[in-house]
Parts: sequence; C-alpha cells; structure tokens
Amino acid sequence: MKNRLTAFALGLCWLVGAPGMAAAQDQISLRLGGMVPPTHFVGAHGTKVFMDEMAARTGGKVQFQYFPSEQLAKSTELMNSVQLGVVDVGEIVPGYFADKLPLSGIIEMPGLAEGSCAASAAFRTISEPGTPLYDSEYKTANIRVLSYMVFPPYSIDGTRPLKSMQDFKGAKIRVAGPGMELAVAKLGAVGIKIPAGEIYDAVARGTVDAATLAFMAFVDYYGLHEVAKYSLTGYPLGSASMFLAISEKKFQSLPADVQQAMIEAGKVAEKSACEFMDKEEAAAMERAIQAGVEVTQVSDEMRAEMDALLAPVAADWAANLDKQGRPGTETLNAYRAALGK
Repeated sequence: MKNRLTAFALGLCWLVGAPGMAAAQDQISLRLGGMVPPTHFVGAHGTKVFMDEMAARTGGKVQFQYFPSEQLAKSTELMNSVQLGVVDVGEIVPGYFADKLPLSGIIEMPGLAEGSCAASAAFRTISEPGTPLYDSEYKTANIRVLSYMVFPPYSIDGTRPLKSMQDFKGAKIRVAGPGMELAVAKLGAVGIKIPAGEIYDAVARGTVDAATLAFMAFVDYYGLHEVAKYSLTGYPLGSASMFLAISEKKFQSLPADVQQAMIEAGKVAEKSACEFMDKEEAAAMERAIQAGVEVTQVSDEMRAEMDALLAPVAADWAANLDKQGRPGTETLNAYRAALGK
C-alpha cells in the first residue's frame, strides 16, 4: 500500500511539472459582466471585439467567462461589482453612476458632439490617466476605462409628435442621465431617469411620453417603434456611453504584457463600435421610417431656438461641478477643444 501511495505521489508531481499543466496554470480567466445581450450593437461590435482581440494579442493566454444581459449584476450595480471584484471587466453606463462619475456627464451636454467616433475619441483624450477628469473621477473610483464607446447623438422617440418648441411643454422624456435632464428641462419638458431595460414598458404604459435613444436601439434593440410612432432628430441633444472598465486593483495585478494588451484591445473595440454606430445610425433611421415611424428633422428655425435655449446648459453644468471641487469647466473646455469647437 505504501508503495502504491509513493507511486501515485510521484505521478502527481510529474503531472504538475508537465508542459500542458504549466500552460494551463499560465492561463488567465476573467469574468466579463455585460448589461446588454451579445446581439446588441455594442455587445457585437465592442465587447466581443475586445474579447477576441485579447485572445489574439495574448496568444490565448487570457480567456473570458462572458456573462451578458445582466447575468452577474444589474446595469445599475455593474460598477460596484467591478470595484468589489465580483466582475473583472464590466459594461458600465456612466450615467447610471452620476453621483460617482459626474464629470463623465460631459457627453450628455447638448450642441457638442455630432457623431459616435468624434465623441469617443474626444472622451478618451480628456479621460486618460494623468488628465484632471481621470484624477478626479476614475482614480478615485478605482477603475480603469478600457473602451469609451459613445453612442451617436440621441433622437427623441415617443407617442406624441414633437414638431415645434411648444410641443415640448410638459412632455415626460426618459433621459440617459442628469446632464440630459438639464437639457430637456430647458426645452420645457420633464426629464425622467429610467434604466435602459425598462424603457419599452415605460413608454407603452405612458410613464413617459418619449425616450432619448439612438435609432439603432430604438428599432433594432428595444423594438420601441411598436409603441412610439414619432421621432425628432437632427439636433445633437447629447448622448450616452458604455464603458468597458476594470478595477485599477485588478488591472495592476495582471502581468505587464496583459495590461498593455488590454489597453490596445480596448482601443480596437472602441474604434470598431463607433465606426459601426456612425455607419449604421442612418440606416436604422430608414428602418424606423419603413416601420411606420414619422421622423421629423429639426428645421433651421427650430435649431436656432434650441441653440438659444440650450447654450447655457454645459456652462451651468460645469460651474456647478466647479463648486463641488471638481474640474467641471476645465473638463468642458478640454472636451470642446478635443472636438475642435
């Protein structure tokens, strides 16, 4: 019996030292918590691209356990889950965490970014490590943003037409975050913050009259055209973003080559997602029209009225953050400069 145990122990030692076992031990498995399904345009053209790029750049050393559709955490809990290590990399909508990431609300400001790639690139420029926004916000929150995937400027889609400034009066509009809430208030409407997964029911039940969305989400993801037959588009009312983010603690625990691969994979995913969104948004609008949605383009006269009403929003937002000891005006000026405005 003793000889059999000795033989088993020797065999076990050989297995642990075998090349295949060593390779297995070198594997890094990370949990990626998603809020959208893999078929969502960000899931398919952002998150999946990030995972595939990581596998390619690390020779398969890094593999992901992918949990889409809020399987690991609700959308409103994903940032906390990343910070706590329940999720290694998470799809995070910064507007859902405005109390912790108020400066990221810059993307909700009206009259600025005209497209997804322009906004994503500008956002990265002002948010990377060493910038005032990073030092004030992401460093404090202990997160490292890998991809800044900013959606195209939102349209307003609802159950009642918005064809003039008067039509905004008293309308209840679902907004992506507090920045957009300020904008719709200036237009005479009431902004209501509702998580993305509850938009369809909110519109169908009349909890809100309309929702701010990209056309891709309006038609292809939420199917909101079934209940919302009117859309106003053609004005950069602001947008939302989805981050791929990891906690700084987890990021620093990874080997240097994996860290660099993550940074580069994040950029590739970001570019892939924004290019798809910029290209597809116009086609999605046509699909909405074919589905029976009456799409109204903002007229020159209406745009001038909106410009006049919304011009103070970004400055007021920034000044309010300045009072809280955050670099609001500095962030706004940097974002405008990055956009070439």
